[in-house]
Amino acid sequence: MRHLLLAIGFAAVAVIVACNLSGNGHITQKPFFAAPGDDVVSCACNLTFDNEHCSGGHCAAHFTLALCLPPALQAADGGVDMLSAAADEYCRDTVTHVVYHMIKVFNGGWCDYKAPYAPDGGVGSSVSCFAEPIEGSMRATTHDDGTCRMSCAAVDCDYDTNCGSDVQDSDGTIHPDRCKCSIITRYGCPGDPPGDLPTALFCRPPG
Repeated sequence: MRHLLLAIGFAAVAVIVACNLSGNGHITQKPFFAAPGDDVVSCACNLTFDNEHCSGGHCAAHFTLALCLPPALQAADGGVDMLSAAADEYCRDTVTHVVYHMIKVFNGGWCDYKAPYAPDGGVGSSVSCFAEPIEGSMRATTHDDGTCRMSCAAVDCDYDTNCGSDVQDSDGTIHPDRCKCSIITRYGCPGDPPGDLPTALFCRPPG
């Protein structure tokens, strides 16, 4: 338990210092489209939280995460407009809630940091994810690499085994892809809706 608290404390300071010094603030969604038949989507997530190490005590960070589209969206044939809206909805609804709880897995101080942005409990405005182009010069938010055709196994996210301190590097950069798991059954915050856990099953392309 002592090692866990020390690791959590270091991780919290690391991400806060990076937010303060690297200019890692929020990003605005760019124009995007999703192509039918693709199996991987790029979701960008903005984080808003408080900590004394950030300028004015207010912290803003972001990261992107490549995820497997749910099988129903991989098989969707309603055209680019329909799939683009569905991919964005997947990032905004499912991925936002997964990321919110995933942060709680590897950073035990998250509940206090995000509390001002979720006065009624839950995600509030502490996490906001959306579809984002994979590359700055392109508009595609999805691509097809064939790695997500099979459903992933339900592996519970746990700090001690597969989603721990190495999620944040020495510069404070967040790497959620280092969490080798696909569902969260605990690690909630006070006031979270009981139906938040377990989270929806999510998958990442291997590699």
